[in-house]
Amino acid sequence: MLDNTDECSIWLATHILPHEGHIRTWLRRYGDIEADDIIHEAYVVMAQADWASVTNPRAYFVSICRNLVMQHYRRARVVPVTSLALMQTDTMPDTTPSAERVVHARQEIRFLEKAIAKLPSRCRDIFILRRARGLTQKECAAQLSISENIVEKQLARALVFLSKTYSESDREMTVDEERRPRLAHSRKRQP
Repeated sequence: MLDNTDECSIWLATHILPHEGHIRTWLRRYGDIEADDIIHEAYVVMAQADWASVTNPRAYFVSICRNLVMQHYRRARVVPVTSLALMQTDTMPDTTPSAERVVHARQEIRFLEKAIAKLPSRCRDIFILRRARGLTQKECAAQLSISENIVEKQLARALVFLSKTYSESDREMTVDEERRPRLAHSRKRQP
């Protein structure tokens, strides 16, 4: 059983640590601030706070670091003018997806779920075990009591079917999809 300290460490490692590089890059803009000190203080603040109720860990981390930078400048006797200008205009870019991207992603998931549901049962089971659950070909074969050769062929069949389903669909393409090179054999979409 994990105690609160272990849970906090896991939360910090999972939700905060991945954003540390972005924060360090942002802090480098302030030449008179030691990024390691700010990061360390931020971890102390987060470990002592009610981290379990945080809904947006990246924004939480950014705001704590920004507040610590501001505290540093409030305590300093001499503050460079350029640092003050940076603080007034500085914002971390928000990397949370837009509402449109969230809606589009959900539509894509629903489309994929419907396409997977159309697969024959064995083919569907193999696809889910291999792609969704990440089992190896050997593990799939053992779990389903079939040969690895059948797993390989059924997975290929599923991938061909899903690829064909996507290419024949009349879904609107996103900006990212429009930039991707199209394969010569894929059908062109009509506007």
